[in-house]
Amino acid sequence: MFRWIHDHDKPVYTIHIAAELLDCHPRTLRIYEEAGLIQPSRTSSRYRLYSQSDLTRIKRICSLMDELSLNLSGVKALLKVAERFDIEFERMIDEMLD
Repeated sequence: MFRWIHDHDKPVYTIHIAAELLDCHPRTLRIYEEAGLIQPSRTSSRYRLYSQSDLTRIKRICSLMDELSLNLSGVKALLKVAERFDIEFERMIDEMLD
């Protein structure tokens, strides 16, 4: 029997596949990167690659923007607060959205 072993931090999705999985436009992912919200890995030829962990983070960012009506600056501010107080971003977001 074949057993699939998947590392959630391994960058495997191109920007177009990631956008399709997230049901958004590739430009949205570029905007998030430009804002400093995400940092996809790059290949030697500079193509962006996203991991499953990146996709999870992007989904949470989208949830903050949709459900709490935050803009990019608001999400970025939350990230800074979480970083400053050494709070795990994902846990903080889950608590805010519950």
